[in-house]
This record gives sequence, C-alpha cells and structure tokens, in this order.
Amino acid sequence: MSDRPVLALLLCLAATTAPARAAEEDKSSDDPTKIATKVGITRASDEFSLSGSVAVGPKLKFNARVSESGLWSVGASYLLPIAILTFSAGKCHFDSGVEQTRYSLGGFVPLSQIGLKTGKLQIFVPFGYTYTNGHGPVSDIDQSDGLPIALSSNSGYVGLFLLRPLGPKLTAMAGGNVTKGTHDFSGVALGGGLSYHLTRRDTVGANISYVDNSFGTSQKLRFSYRHEF
Repeated sequence: MSDRPVLALLLCLAATTAPARAAEEDKSSDDPTKIATKVGITRASDEFSLSGSVAVGPKLKFNARVSESGLWSVGASYLLPIAILTFSAGKCHFDSGVEQTRYSLGGFVPLSQIGLKTGKLQIFVPFGYTYTNGHGPVSDIDQSDGLPIALSSNSGYVGLFLLRPLGPKLTAMAGGNVTKGTHDFSGVALGGGLSYHLTRRDTVGANISYVDNSFGTSQKLRFSYRHEF
C-alpha cells in the first residue's frame, strides 16, 4: 500500500495548523483570546494564588486558579473565528462576609475580527451568562444576628476590555462590565493595570480591580508574574 495518501494528509494538516499557531504566537500575552500554555503567581489581599492554562491544540485550553485561602476557579476556553468562548466555575468572597460561587459561560469578541480598525488600541467585548449562589450573614429584627441566608441569581453581563502597547515591552490595560440578573441582582466591575514583558515569554504586571454587586464589594491590588511555554 502506498504511503502517499497518508503523507499528503499529514502535509495538509500541517499547512492548515501552521498559520493558526503563527497567529497565536503573534498575539500579546495579555490578549484574552490567546491559546497558550502558561503558569503564573499572583499576590493580592495579603495572599498568593497560583494559576495556569494548558493548551490542547490551537483552539482549546483548560484554565485553573487556586489561592491560599481556598478560593478557586476552573474552566476551559475554545477559540472560534470571531470570538473565544469560556466556561468557568469558581468561588470568591466579598468584604461584607458573603461567599459566592459562580458558574459562567461567556467570552470575548475582538472588534478587529469584525472589521473595526483601532490602530494600536485593541478592543474586546466581554459577554456572557452567570449563575451565582451566595451565602452570607443577615441581621434583621425578626432573626438572630449572623443567621446565614442563601442568595442566588441568573444574570447576563457585557462590557469592554482595552489593550494598548506603550512601547516594545510595556502594555496598558483597562476594562469593565455591568451585570443584571434575577431577584434584583445587579453589579459593576472595573479594573486597570500595566504589564511589563521581561522576555517574550515572561511577564510581570500590576493591576487594581473593584467589584460592587448585590452580594457586596471587593477591591484588590494585584502583582503578578507569568511564564508562557
């Protein structure tokens, strides 16, 4: 049996995947649509967290994060021609004492993919659906102080995320989104920061974020390092 059909198939696969890999290599490490294997460490709110992504081919990656206090998130991302879709589940807490578990299906749309020319400024539209389930203390005249109560909501969110290179190694970023859901749930999230590329694969960064929703508020200053493989 001739090996030519098999060889032709392998050459065809290489030809179709090589441009996709090259395109991913050209993306900034801060680009939320980049499919890459990487690991990172972050310092925020007097605790450390570890995060990582494992790319499986040019379109799929698995993501995870865990902190010293036990907060966590896991998920997966899949790259489409005009967007990246991400499913995630995780737990966080707010200054009010509320602990929240979130399940989210959403993603990012780079406006350049739909023909918008923005020069060096990269604009992404984050969007999605989230189910949240929270537990926290409630004080009421008819209840004992500190009685735990369950809070849940189905909601949708949309926003903007901006990337702008300030030089060959420095990148600025900013973004925010608004959320509206059932049971009068609503919220806003804002953030911004800078990243400095030590090498093509090593990046340090600093950013600040503010979240205010029906479960409470959270403000964090983060310092991070990540390595891309």
